Amino acid sequence: MADLFKILKERQAPQTLTSAAKTAEQDEKEMPTFSPQINQAREVAQRTEELLATKGWCLWKCSVLNGDIIMVARDELATGYPEGYPVYTEAELEELFRDGVSQATLRLVHEAKKLAGAIVVGVEDAKDVKNRVD
Repeated sequence: MADLFKILKERQAPQTLTSAAKTAEQDEKEMPTFSPQINQAREVAQRTEELLATKGWCLWKCSVLNGDIIMVARDELATGYPEGYPVYTEAELEELFRDGVSQATLRLVHEAKKLAGAIVVGVEDAKDVKNRVD
């Protein structure tokens, strides 16, 4: 999961440029401020890591999935979690977000998980597949 959080932080953190001539004091004064969404994402990431380490699972309410609640599990061996939620393992989430995924693809994966308990083994966004016939 640490890899997933690193990927998310790299994509969401604002880029700042600093000059080699700036002093440490100037750098401190010019630390970037983050939006409330970035700060909230960091808090969620930290809390998720804590829960996965202690319980092996946690629940997320996902706005990109129309407010659906998903269960995030450390791995397939996690136990004691509430039934009735689509289960995403750390490995599945890392696969989904490794190279980025469109919201449409994410929603399609989510529907497959809800309807059939599908497992993510690989992801190809439709935008990345050109002139391909299987």
